[in-house]
Formats: sequence, structure tokens, C-alpha cells
Amino acid sequence: MERIRGELPRILEGLTAIAVGTRDAALRPACVQAVGLTAEPTGRLTVFVPEATGERTFVNLAANGAVAVVAEKILTHRTVQVKGRCVEVRPAREAEREIVERCMGAFFDDAVVAGAPRGILQRKNRWPCRAVTLEVAEVYEQTPGPRAGEPFVAGGTR
Repeated sequence: MERIRGELPRILEGLTAIAVGTRDAALRPACVQAVGLTAEPTGRLTVFVPEATGERTFVNLAANGAVAVVAEKILTHRTVQVKGRCVEVRPAREAEREIVERCMGAFFDDAVVAGAPRGILQRKNRWPCRAVTLEVAEVYEQTPGPRAGEPFVAGGTR
């Protein structure tokens, strides 16, 4: 897993549709769209969740810390799932707003090519948001096909 953590930025590069999944004490799931992410070769991943839509997610993370992040390239359906434990939830810093805008711009570009109207997409609430940082424990291939669900191994392959 250590080598996979080091490759996390490369594995997640270009994936623009981001969902964050959590659960409550009764195992009821909550899912919210994130508006950006950054990955570090240390094995930490930070996703940016809008405050307007993330209330249940924030409550669940405070209660148990379990989190899964799924990121996809809309045009190819290349998809990766990352599971881990939340180590921090904090207000996103103004300096991080550029990350959110860049990530959302890439998402909008992909979604427009797929047929979504840009004007409607740009109405998406994306700021203010909270930065949710997790320590990555598992990374899975989720692209539809015969290898979906298989863990990544060193070299970024399944």
C-alpha cells in the first residue's frame, strides 16, 4: 500500500466527477458531490465539499471518520475508488479556492462535451466549502469492465 500512496496523485489525475460517501451509526449512507481534490504522495487525499450540501457528510465524519471517495473521468468512465479514515475537516482556505475552481472548470468542460448545458452547470454551489482530508487505506479500480473492484498494486496497475 505504501507504493500506491506515492502514486496517488498520478492515479487520480484527470478524474473530474467526485463523490464522497460516508455512513452514520445505523449504517445509513450519505453521498455528496465534491468540488475538487488534491492528492499527496504521502497517502493523504483532500476533497472539497460545499457547505451548502455537505451537512450529513460532516456529521458522519465527526461520528466515525469512515469515508470513501469515487472519482471518474466522465468522457471515458475511468473510475477509481479510494477508502480511508478522515483525519481532518476544516473550512477551505481562500488560497484553496483556485483548486476548487480549476477542478470544477475541468468537470464543466467534460460535462458539456457529454451534453450538459454549461449555464446550468455553472450554477453549482461550490464555495464556501470544507476541506476533508483522509489517510488513504485502500485504492480500487472501478472503471466498468472485468477489473472493476480489483485493488491497485505498485505501478498503478491492478
